[in-house]
Amino acid sequence: MTELHFDDQAAKGLLALYVTPDVVAQRAQFVGDLQPRVGERVLDVGSGPGFLAAAIAEATGSTGRVCGVDISDPLLFAAQRHCAHLPWVEFHKADATQLPFPDQSFDAAISTQVLEYVHDVDVALSEIYRTLRPGGRLVLVDTDWDSVVWHSSDSARMERILKAWEAHAVDVRLPRTLAFRLTKAGFRMHSQRVLPLFNPVYDPDTYSNRIIDLVVRFVAGRGDIEPSEAERWATELRQAGQQGNYFFSLNRYLFVALKD
Repeated sequence: MTELHFDDQAAKGLLALYVTPDVVAQRAQFVGDLQPRVGERVLDVGSGPGFLAAAIAEATGSTGRVCGVDISDPLLFAAQRHCAHLPWVEFHKADATQLPFPDQSFDAAISTQVLEYVHDVDVALSEIYRTLRPGGRLVLVDTDWDSVVWHSSDSARMERILKAWEAHAVDVRLPRTLAFRLTKAGFRMHSQRVLPLFNPVYDPDTYSNRIIDLVVRFVAGRGDIEPSEAERWATELRQAGQQGNYFFSLNRYLFVALKD
């Protein structure tokens, strides 16, 4: 197995990460950039546990429609449960490169932390373009993992761990080419900006702490990293944090594009 797969265990870790205050705050920014309006039809590509779809649905109201797609059964189940009180939200099991909707079905689309896991990003963008009506808008968010700054007393081990972690996605540097890819797909770029995840002190309820266990599970036994070494890495990070010696920063990049 190469890229990260969201089975039951990974899905539970993702759910814990999604409810941290720093991720909740960024989700509000995503919705703000999308600007969903009452009665609109909105597509969420890679809808995960459905938190973003629920926030969008609150903005569109019951006269709107929000459709989420994902390939993970555990995440789809979590999303359906989370949005059960919103009957105008629906979820489909589908790949981003084969969206099960007719042309011009949506007023807006959003995809956060998804395209870096897709093998053919250009096809996925073409599919989103196809399903948007003229005048439709798209918000994309992805991470460049070269931007990570994570303090460790053992910098060589940190470098090895992060190098192994790179295999969790198809393209851990995707944001560098997204503007070009969007233009090639027919979109007109509207705006681009950086969204840092910044944890300058240790707190169990932060993105960086929650992702530690996902990293350990993925890198353990990969290459020359023994499971015991991965666990030591995690333990020492948290111990250093409790001693006041912690620093984490990571950049996500947000793109807003329009279909003329």
